[in-house]
Amino acid sequence: MTEHNPMADPKEIPEENVQLRCNRCNKPITPATAILTETGYRCAECVREQQRAFDTTKKLDPFLGFAVAALISFAGSWLAGLLGFFTILVAPGVGTLISNAVRLVVNRRRSKALNKAVLVGAIVGALPLLILAILPLLSGSGPLLTGSGNLMPLIWRAVYAALVSTSAYAQSRGLRI
Repeated sequence: MTEHNPMADPKEIPEENVQLRCNRCNKPITPATAILTETGYRCAECVREQQRAFDTTKKLDPFLGFAVAALISFAGSWLAGLLGFFTILVAPGVGTLISNAVRLVVNRRRSKALNKAVLVGAIVGALPLLILAILPLLSGSGPLLTGSGNLMPLIWRAVYAALVSTSAYAQSRGLRI
């Protein structure tokens, strides 16, 4: 006698083992495969179909989102070296600015690809001045090795890069900080 695998295809689940049904398509689902939504339990296929309906971007939108995020992030990174401690307060605001500008440019369309493009754009925009601040350290003529100078602008640019990219990504995904 063979034992039944509860993780098997829902079509093969014996009727006596069915504890749940998808509230959209009424297909039998197990507690292990059920996905809890705001309206009840659904099967993975119905959830995937519903998520596809929210992907509204056009082909060019991720590229536009990347470009907008990179440009605004670069402008903010220039200020980060000058602002010092206030970078902690300004960087999340720049991330929100990036998210709102991208939404305006892409006409409020959304997708996971656009969210990732915003994240990568914010990182890429913050990197050039950070790398320029690191290069003297790598060449041996930096303030760390010569003892002349301050590493704080470098540290604030690194803090800026982390804060602006995570803030822009969270805002583009719809999370509110």
